[in-house]
Amino acid sequence: MAQQPSLRGMTWSHPRGLDPLVACVPPLRDRGVAVTWDARSLQGFEEASIQHLATQYDLIAIDHPFLGDAFRQGALHPVDGIVGEAFVDELRASSVGPSFQSYLWKDRLWAIPVDAAAQVAAFRADLLADLGRAVPRSWAEVRALVDALPAGRSVAMPANPTHVLLAFGTICHAVAADRSTQADLRPRWWRDDGFDPETARAALALLRSLLDALHPMSWDSDPIQIFDHMVGNDDVVYTPIAFGYSNYARPSSYERPLGFCGVPSMDGAVIGGMLGGVGLCVSRQCRDLEAAAAVLRFVAASGTQRGLYTEAGGQPAHREAWIDERVNTICPNFFAPTLASLDASFVRPRLPGYPAFQREGGEVLHRLLRQGASDDEMIAAMNALWSEIRERDV
Repeated sequence: MAQQPSLRGMTWSHPRGLDPLVACVPPLRDRGVAVTWDARSLQGFEEASIQHLATQYDLIAIDHPFLGDAFRQGALHPVDGIVGEAFVDELRASSVGPSFQSYLWKDRLWAIPVDAAAQVAAFRADLLADLGRAVPRSWAEVRALVDALPAGRSVAMPANPTHVLLAFGTICHAVAADRSTQADLRPRWWRDDGFDPETARAALALLRSLLDALHPMSWDSDPIQIFDHMVGNDDVVYTPIAFGYSNYARPSSYERPLGFCGVPSMDGAVIGGMLGGVGLCVSRQCRDLEAAAAVLRFVAASGTQRGLYTEAGGQPAHREAWIDERVNTICPNFFAPTLASLDASFVRPRLPGYPAFQREGGEVLHRLLRQGASDDEMIAAMNALWSEIRERDV
């Protein structure tokens, strides 16, 4: 009897990232493909070198900003040539927001979108109801909520070094005069020489006023830590910007589940936050591309995404899952209420060096905000770092 093809995969350790892929292992085995999954932390997902992981794994769950580095390093195998043109066309037509486009680089597709996410807002509906407050839709309404909160109630936001930079980016998008995109999908306010100064000043003014009013845990937290706190305690009623996690909107998992909606805008209209999510890519060292393609096609298929993937705690990327009645019953107050915001989300730079900027730029911004540096000082420091890293990685 022939031995089954065996692949090693690396994902990230939150149940949203690991559990649905593990749930796909038995049906894939039935189809003749064996897969084992290892997992890294959220920080590892946000920072780990794809080049290093590609020497050890056949399949890797990645975030789209790593594409420039991975392409330059020759770490990945393009997936459009192995999964079939018809499947690529299906994904192009059915992925949520710019998820599919975010994995296109230099005219090739480098990962299959299996998980769609963007920065959204989260809230405790029960706590807002107790206060007689509606969910804020504009930044003025966020300010009004903050000012009206009684003692023992607060607003929080992930604002550790990485996530304060990413929140700054989404606020830039909210205040920008021009939200159109460039050829590489970056918004125009994220220029070749860094952040547009006028946009950045307006964003920093809003960010500063918000940070002054946030729950103290915000400065050291990522989205998972904020959401874990919100479902387990009654002091945080709302967070205006955080990458969405559908797990926390599941009544079957939490006695006090969260509700989600789009990020605030200046006028209350729906705008998008920063795109996140997960794509599955194939490393150059993978020796069984046919088996790898079978995994990608199965995990990203509409039936899997609407069924097994979601049932196991996953956050699908396929539009048919996001609008599926059963999926929205399993996980109310996440998919349908945030879909318009996901569709309007924007893509971070994918240029070589961006992951280093996200890591180092977050540290710079976090430190300068804590020190009370001027807006111009912060903009100059971030743009100088951006230019330095771009020159380093050309």
